[in-house]
Amino acid sequence: MITVTGEYALRAMAYMAQLSPGKYVLARDMGRELGIPSNYLSKVLQSLARHGLLESQRGRNGGFRLERSPKEITIYEILSSVEFMGRYETCVLGHKECRDEDACPIHDAWKEARGKVLNLFHKTPLSRLVASQGKLLAKPKAG
Repeated sequence: MITVTGEYALRAMAYMAQLSPGKYVLARDMGRELGIPSNYLSKVLQSLARHGLLESQRGRNGGFRLERSPKEITIYEILSSVEFMGRYETCVLGHKECRDEDACPIHDAWKEARGKVLNLFHKTPLSRLVASQGKLLAKPKAG
């Protein structure tokens, strides 16, 4: 359900949340640690910075760091910075019009499910992801 870009953003933000407050990290170092291509990760991090979740600094001691506390940043904020969240509002079967009055066969179930998913994203802080760091930071298995 979450795009690869969204997954990378979540993993990168969780990684940074574990660093000492105010510490900058380079995209290439983080990419190597997380098993994410650094060029791709750099674009993800730039998007997060444009949306006010990260601060970036050029130069010798530069890189990226969290703009706010991990307790103040939600999963929704992270995902909406890097992917189109409107897809959760569209018909899962691809119908152009899918609303309560003119619903597809699974409209009611999808409406309930997406409501729960979006609620989870809005209510879950980044700090909660850090609690499961081992699983987030593990490099994906080749498959």
